[in-house]
Amino acid sequence: MKTPGNRSKPLYQYVADDIVAKIEGGFWQPGSKLPSERALCDQYSVSQITVRRALRELTHLGRVYSHHGLGWFVNREAQGGATQEVTLILSDLDWAARPVLRALIEGLDAGRTALRLAFTDWNPQSEAQALQQAIGRGTDGIMLVVTGEERTLTARYNELLQDVSVPALLLWHEVKDANYPSVAIDEGLCMQTMTRHLLDLGHQRIAYAGSNPALVEGQRRYWGFATTLWEHGIDLPLSWVLATELNSEAETRRLQQIFQGPERPTALVCASDDYAAKAMAILHRLELRCPEDVAVVGLGDRDFAPLLPVPLTTFRYDLAKMGAAAAAMILDLLAGRPVKDMRLSGQVITRQSCGTSYPRALR
Repeated sequence: MKTPGNRSKPLYQYVADDIVAKIEGGFWQPGSKLPSERALCDQYSVSQITVRRALRELTHLGRVYSHHGLGWFVNREAQGGATQEVTLILSDLDWAARPVLRALIEGLDAGRTALRLAFTDWNPQSEAQALQQAIGRGTDGIMLVVTGEERTLTARYNELLQDVSVPALLLWHEVKDANYPSVAIDEGLCMQTMTRHLLDLGHQRIAYAGSNPALVEGQRRYWGFATTLWEHGIDLPLSWVLATELNSEAETRRLQQIFQGPERPTALVCASDDYAAKAMAILHRLELRCPEDVAVVGLGDRDFAPLLPVPLTTFRYDLAKMGAAAAAMILDLLAGRPVKDMRLSGQVITRQSCGTSYPRALR
């Protein structure tokens, strides 16, 4: 393919369009393997970055998929195109979104439905613009990853979707009193599970490190932790709660103060594995051993969790199940079938950072 000198669209789009033309023309059959990325670079006289961007766009459209270690393949339903399209509006393609997306694409592909992504970069205005663009393009359905302040969620999403005539599905967080179904991770339950895990090991002096409690994920994780302690009759000193990033010097000093007192906590519940890794590094600088002096647990089961100096006990979300459930629910909505909200959880992944049991004499 020879690309035009004065391009009216990005170079990767020319590559993607030509690959689609070859698929629809029968040059590459459904299920067949595409040439390697290097071969495609040579064929189109472009960089590997351009080829990968083109293939990623085609993945979002359900045209191709990658098989780790084997290469790129044409989706079996790719020839002739899918019968309908849904748009997923999300802030970012982060570590948690990727397994959801893989299962979502697989489920939609089985229903001859293409997926298109729209990114908001955590901006509510961009979210509204992405929604209007999708509607204007004629999308058949909408999926939105819920973000923002807990207190504004109901009004925000009801207003955002009030004039949308196509089926809509909310992902990751449920929205109370919203007029739209959701498939969500019950983050409050996940935090309850991790807190009970430490209580079962004998800890009663437990501190918390998490994100902004005004945000939906921060509030639900914190309340899952706090209510579990209260249900067990355990007081939670507010000075033991860190509800901001651990990047600042002030928050680092606060964490140090918490664990240098005579009645310091014996355990720390972190609202993410990132928080847990940072907290463990600070505790190490204080010469506090994990788990002998302080047990630490996280949330998310990130890929680095088992690789930390003390492998991290954490909670693994059932992200693949979320993607599969979302695909099934949006297909039901497109077909006019009723759906019910779905809450998902996951499982505790036990490693060395929480030890076994805490001596009763030291509680």
